[in-house]
Amino acid sequence: MYPSSPTYGDDAEPDPDPLEPSPARSRRARTDEVILQATRELLAQGGVGALTVEGVAARAGVAKTTIYRRWRGREELALAVLIDMVERVVVAPDLGDTRKELVSFVDAAVKVIGSTLMGRVMQGLVSELPGDPALARAFRERVVAKRHAELRRLVERGTSRGDLRPGIDVELANELLFGPVYYRLLLSGAPLDAGLATRVVDAVYPALATRGPSVTAGDDRIGRG
Repeated sequence: MYPSSPTYGDDAEPDPDPLEPSPARSRRARTDEVILQATRELLAQGGVGALTVEGVAARAGVAKTTIYRRWRGREELALAVLIDMVERVVVAPDLGDTRKELVSFVDAAVKVIGSTLMGRVMQGLVSELPGDPALARAFRERVVAKRHAELRRLVERGTSRGDLRPGIDVELANELLFGPVYYRLLLSGAPLDAGLATRVVDAVYPALATRGPSVTAGDDRIGRG
């Protein structure tokens, strides 16, 4: 497992009791944030490949054992940083209009990936996935699945409004909506420009909408096979 929150070995100190005075919990939270901030800075400089627990400890001003009580290695640290950022931005707003919500949802990803550390971390971490099946699994479960779940909520809301047709394959819709963003980030290097989200949604939306183009059953609609 590669959890986003600190993990502990058998000989590590337990989490502070939730009933103990808040200063102890606050100190622990501050230490966690110092470590993650040091990780963010080092990832921005050299990517996951150059990240080391020793380097994070030196920059954070903590002992390596302090880090190992919380995370088991550099991959966990990198993933923790990424999950922290994903949790702050993966929100599908209720705007009363499903097309607008999809544009806002995709555009939020475009902006954060294109203009913040998240893009650099994503590039560095993704390059590690083919050689680390456990990390790849954790990435799917903690990063990809979170966006997928939020999109499912958006699709269900749109279906209940009558904007979207029933039976949409949410996994495929997720790939179609966000695939172009990650293709540009990781492969083509094309700009993540301000109008990208609108263009992507406008290309995909007719296949999702109740009043899309006329097609034969099983032809061009994004449904469950």
